[in-house]
Amino acid sequence: MAAEEKSGRRQSLERAAHILVLWAFAVAQPLFDLLGRNPEFFATRGSSRGDIVAFALAVTLVPPAILVALEWLAGLAGPRPQRVLHLVFVAGLVAVIALQVIKLAATVPAFAIAVAVGVAAAALYARVRPVRSFLSVLIPAPFVFLVLFLVVSDVSRLVFPRDVDVQAAGVTSHLPVVVAIFDEFPVTSLMDSSGHIDARLYPNFARLARHSTWYRNTASVEQDTPYAVPAILDGRTPRKDHLPVAADHPQNIFTLLGGTYQLHVREEATAICPHSLCKDEDVGSFGERMESLWDDLSLVYAHLVLPDDLERDLPSVTQTWGDFNEGADTNEAVAVTQRTHRESKEHRYRRLHANLNRGRPGRWEKFVSEIRGGMRPRLHLIHILMPHVPFQYLPSGRAYRIQPNEEIPGLNDRPGFRVPFLVEQSYQRHLLQLQAADTLLGDLLDRLKEVGIYDRAVIAVVADHGVSFRVGHDRRLVRPGNVRDIAPVPFFLKRPGQKRGRISDKPLQTIDVLPTIADVLNIGIPWHVDGRSALAPTSSAQRRRKIISKKFAHTYLVDTPSYERDKRAAIERKERLFGRGLYRFGPRPDLVGKRVADLPVSRSTAERAELIGADRYSDVDPASGFMPAHVLGTIKGGTRGGGRQVAIAVNGRIEATGLTFTLEGSDDEQFSAMVPERALRRGRNRVEVLLVDGDRLESLSGGAS
Repeated sequence: MAAEEKSGRRQSLERAAHILVLWAFAVAQPLFDLLGRNPEFFATRGSSRGDIVAFALAVTLVPPAILVALEWLAGLAGPRPQRVLHLVFVAGLVAVIALQVIKLAATVPAFAIAVAVGVAAAALYARVRPVRSFLSVLIPAPFVFLVLFLVVSDVSRLVFPRDVDVQAAGVTSHLPVVVAIFDEFPVTSLMDSSGHIDARLYPNFARLARHSTWYRNTASVEQDTPYAVPAILDGRTPRKDHLPVAADHPQNIFTLLGGTYQLHVREEATAICPHSLCKDEDVGSFGERMESLWDDLSLVYAHLVLPDDLERDLPSVTQTWGDFNEGADTNEAVAVTQRTHRESKEHRYRRLHANLNRGRPGRWEKFVSEIRGGMRPRLHLIHILMPHVPFQYLPSGRAYRIQPNEEIPGLNDRPGFRVPFLVEQSYQRHLLQLQAADTLLGDLLDRLKEVGIYDRAVIAVVADHGVSFRVGHDRRLVRPGNVRDIAPVPFFLKRPGQKRGRISDKPLQTIDVLPTIADVLNIGIPWHVDGRSALAPTSSAQRRRKIISKKFAHTYLVDTPSYERDKRAAIERKERLFGRGLYRFGPRPDLVGKRVADLPVSRSTAERAELIGADRYSDVDPASGFMPAHVLGTIKGGTRGGGRQVAIAVNGRIEATGLTFTLEGSDDEQFSAMVPERALRRGRNRVEVLLVDGDRLESLSGGAS
């Protein structure tokens, strides 16, 4: 009897070890491999050493332990249910491994093959002893994966960081310093045909320019935020082996000023300010941090495993560095406008304020509200992911998306990059979101005046890198043909007491921002910097500017013979597309503003438009923070490929025109258009889709009302 019990325990331990091994190959190792090569996932979200170790141990041990516990519970009903459940787990884990190996584009064949492989593997496991012995030989593998991830991969530099010298430099200045770093923001987006700021669209950037020096010829040094932002903060050219954390950038603006200045800092995608100087009050509890980490990693893993046609429907993990499922900042928050009329006034008031304080604008507003006046020297520094994707904000700051992923998969991703109309529409949405960023800048300037430090403060406003909207180009992958879009960024510097604005076309780089601030403060930087103060004479190095491409694969010259001509061409292109107005963009601007009742319109009997989210137009509530200004859907009975002209009418007036399209992975003719907020009224709205063929318009049934 004792021998049987001993044999049973050995078999139970063997089965548990096999589950551990299969889980490691199905889930733990793929995640460790991906994250080990991309430690910025942890670095940019400020994950501590304890968070990373806890995550690694949890992903290795906890899920297998849960599966083994379920087997044990099944064993209470007898050995047969336990064996059956164990084989189900074996089949499932092998199927997941198979999914990653075959990685087919289509869902049904991929899952069918994976399930077949899993069932076959489970049958072999049950009947062939060498198969079980092979898994027993692999028992060390999960722990090898764990050690390699924590000790050998690039993540090891976060787990075993170098000591950070946070001794601040000797500083005698007591002037307030305000630094705002925007993201994915080419300077050409601000400019009109004359090369000046378009004050009609961006009144607050124009207001800042009236009291500051606009260094109009500033260029980024790197295309990616985890490298571009640290270069602004420490004045040094990006280095490939450096993460955006304090340990890899121990000398920076925070250590320069931290001995004298009180630091008020909001880093969105870096952790450059040492913890001893910047106490992050928004990191949440350990449980909250781990929950957020697991939430994001579950999505990353889904991208690794799922077939291409299902993967396209997932929220993007390439548009930000965390909180992927909250990428739209409005998920769950403003998708409830249809319920607001049933809420009590008190509940609605609470929900409204909670919604308005979510996401990027909410974090900016919180930062701005915490700016203090007085004579104590303070550094107020914020990096905000605006006007960075995801595109979701209107000029008012209201959102027009209710979920993190695009409602037509690929609309603003690689499939959409191949469609000229969608590339230009992404440009339009970028400019609309830049207007929202302009509103945020206005809030900052108002606050600085309100607390009495605007006149005597050093104010620097800059961006980390630009963005490109050209057919066939990745939005931010720098290449010779789009350096003109990604390199030039805005840089405004207001010196204390400066009353009149000026424009300088000195060839600056973003690594010059910190030396310029230090020069204004009359502070010597006690470490070598690659940048040079904008107030100093131009050096020969400043005339040989370069920008680094993704993963340091290439370095491109900025100051090519055609650079200035290319920049002017970029501005001319923007004016050609949007000079008549951002909402008059499209193939038939002559129709925008006309009433449908005044036009010859027939009704289609063969085709029908279906709006995505048609019910949103039945009870529009501007107070909710959400406005359904993005009108999109499909044309049933339409022609695959698209290219036909459409007009979008709201409440009887044409507000936008566009071209239909069919993206890869879809069989439908689709449409997408942005309409102005003013076109939507409180309550019920009617949206109508019309096909345009010369002077003929054909109304498609299915408009929302």
